[in-house]
Amino acid sequence: MSHNYLSSREKTVAMWLEQLPDEILLIICSYLTPFHVIEIFNNLNARLNCTISLYRQNLDLRCLNLRQFYFICEMIRSSFGENVHSITLSNAAPAVRQLILFRKQIESFTNILPNLEQLTLIDHYDDELDLYLPLVSILRNLKKLIINFIKAKNETILCSFITQMLADNFIYFDHIPKRRRRDILTLEKLSFTGTGYLKLTHIYNETITHLTIEIENTDDLIVIFTGFDALQYLDANLKQLTALTSNHYHSLYNQRKIQCSSLIKFRFQARWQPEVLSFNQFTSILSMMPNLQNFSCTLQSAKNQEELVNSDYINKDKWQNLCAEFHDLSNLDCSIKCSLNSTNTSETNFVQIIATISRTFDRSISIRLYYHNENNNTMKHVSTVELDIQELRNMTGRQLADKITHSQEITLYSDFLVDDSKLFSTFPESLCFRDHIIFSRIRSLDLLGEFSNMNNIFLISFVEQLIHRCPNLQSIGFFLYWVENMTDLVLDFLRPLKNDLKQIKRCYLYTEGDIDEKFISELAHLLPSLNLLSVKVDWYCITSDIVDLCIVNIKNLIHLEVVLEDIPDYLDEDYVDRMKMEKEIESLAMTRDIQEWLKQNTLLGKLSPKRLFRAEKSGNDLKIWL
Repeated sequence: MSHNYLSSREKTVAMWLEQLPDEILLIICSYLTPFHVIEIFNNLNARLNCTISLYRQNLDLRCLNLRQFYFICEMIRSSFGENVHSITLSNAAPAVRQLILFRKQIESFTNILPNLEQLTLIDHYDDELDLYLPLVSILRNLKKLIINFIKAKNETILCSFITQMLADNFIYFDHIPKRRRRDILTLEKLSFTGTGYLKLTHIYNETITHLTIEIENTDDLIVIFTGFDALQYLDANLKQLTALTSNHYHSLYNQRKIQCSSLIKFRFQARWQPEVLSFNQFTSILSMMPNLQNFSCTLQSAKNQEELVNSDYINKDKWQNLCAEFHDLSNLDCSIKCSLNSTNTSETNFVQIIATISRTFDRSISIRLYYHNENNNTMKHVSTVELDIQELRNMTGRQLADKITHSQEITLYSDFLVDDSKLFSTFPESLCFRDHIIFSRIRSLDLLGEFSNMNNIFLISFVEQLIHRCPNLQSIGFFLYWVENMTDLVLDFLRPLKNDLKQIKRCYLYTEGDIDEKFISELAHLLPSLNLLSVKVDWYCITSDIVDLCIVNIKNLIHLEVVLEDIPDYLDEDYVDRMKMEKEIESLAMTRDIQEWLKQNTLLGKLSPKRLFRAEKSGNDLKIWL
């Protein structure tokens, strides 16, 4: 009877769930991760498959652990591969080497993912680019390809790969180019970021309409203008905006007029020397885009404001004449950046040129120059800002907000030991931020240098205020030296902040001190959302013990990085010699087969079959993905 009762109750719940309108079901889904939506609702019935169709069509695999990654791959193969329209893959931590694993899991792209329209690859390795190059030609519905490099790459190799990818008259099988019909290719939008500045060779492409790319100079810009017949939107990052090389210009001009008549929106940023590239030469480059409608640029100069003030680039009449030459131009926005003066080399916005062009018959053009003086903005907009803890005390909240508002990473550093409890025993009210200020761009906070005491009112209050104003702060790093008990200092620093650390998912520990059970267990308690831990361990620590402690205590761990310290050469006692030999044997075994070594020597060999892991060892770096 009990069994029948439970079955009846389950049926009632199932019926109740199916009777809910789609709007309520989607609200329920909004409280779940996309992975869990698919895991829970996929293939329950046709109606739910339709309701969660957006989750099945657009897959972002970056935040998945190894088990979840393999599960989604299995679902793509067996359930809804033909419904997938976009996929995002990443090699950036804490994700596993997804790009190479995904190609192994999904071998027949054309059969399993026939309707794929967008592919995003993040932090590509050079050797893995070969795996995806053929897909550009054989995926008949692929319209958008985004490749974002985070780490530095070999620019020569990349240039060759990208040239092949852009040349639409070849298809690649095992690196052997073969001719094929051009009408097969459908790629329309292509984005390369983080590649470094590329030197392009001649390219011809008939399909790409949107291009984002980093290039060396103006000559490469001309290669794009002459090589892309359908290009409408171009976003370029130039190392240097230069005058055209005369030989390059004449050779191209004799073949065909340098003109990109399809281009309607052009945005770029570049360093430039106004004394080398005159305003007339600048205008002649733009004249190669006769149908331009929207133009924006950022020009950065090594000159200072005093030297640029009489330049043609700051002349309203010059910009008025430029706008008059383009009959379809409706928006123009140009920012010029340079140092304030010869003594202050901090780069700042000097002037912004904005053109307002009416669409009436007479096409009236209004040019405005907005100057930025020292009070408005004297800070260079960089992704990383370093703050000396000594100088920080002398700043106001407004000054600090101006300095970090465009930053993604903040580093607090101390150059020398200061053990002045009186100096750091208070937090000045002048350093408080205004109530409405939020720093949404900041992603990470690092502490660097020599800190004798990290549990002081000034440091704790400042970091607490920062965390409250940074909703996207997810990473914290400790790069400390010269103090033996640094792991104790880290815990002393984190304890008062316990209630504010739930958003921290990544922790980097490169310090001296004991990485033991007490430290790891309390760290896991203070950082309950931690899914990535990167830690340097001393030479005398046992690697397998460190791995076990992290697996047992850090419940949400996805990625573990262990940097193994070499035994110092100045130690020559007998027991050190024995330890050196043991470490060398261990290192050899780990290098031969790191997966097998971890199975035999750590708790990873005792995990349930449902919890998978993958590992790599390169030099002294051990990486494990769970």
